[in-house]
Amino acid sequence: MFQGAGIVRYSVRWATTRSVLKSDKIPVQLLQDCSPLGVRGQIVRVKPAYMRNFLHVGNKACYIVEGHGPRIPVVERQRVAPVVEPKKVVTEQSIKKESVPVMSLDDLSNLFSNSRATRANETFTSQSFTAEAATSTYTLAELGDSLPSTFTINSPAFPVTREDLAKAVFNSTGIELPPSAIAVKDNKGENVAEIATSGSYSWAFLVSGQTGVLQRNLNIQ
Repeated sequence: MFQGAGIVRYSVRWATTRSVLKSDKIPVQLLQDCSPLGVRGQIVRVKPAYMRNFLHVGNKACYIVEGHGPRIPVVERQRVAPVVEPKKVVTEQSIKKESVPVMSLDDLSNLFSNSRATRANETFTSQSFTAEAATSTYTLAELGDSLPSTFTINSPAFPVTREDLAKAVFNSTGIELPPSAIAVKDNKGENVAEIATSGSYSWAFLVSGQTGVLQRNLNIQ
């Protein structure tokens, strides 16, 4: 009856859960004041890696376990209502009183020099980053607490690209960030698209929707 019947083998492949885990945040209760997350007793949501590597190790926060109440009394963050300033009514008399000061040649020269200095100091934010991420699931505070002041990569395959650096950050901290949010400079302060040789570098990180840039040292051995 079963002669000639073929044996069908099925291959089961488990689906990865990385796409779910990388974006989920968990509720925790702060046991200490942690700026800018919140104050002691407040319940906040953070990345699991940030809780595991920083908050839980330093006894700064505890997990919220389903079926159990918070460990300490809950503190709600107070929201301060914005102050609405009265609108200024512009009249003909006020326009006449507000005269435009005349700038001297020295003032114009100082203004031009300050403008050039400001543009020079904005190298990281205006030229180093190719694009910003559409959505960020991490903060500069989380990234700064998870990354050491000097990050070392041993025996990499050259050239080291921004994609390679983003993978190194994820493997070390559990925080996934786009390669476009990373900027690298050599020891001369010049922007580097790819790292071709070992040495000392500096790299900076930009978070979409947040002001400021996080800078750290990078050592390639």
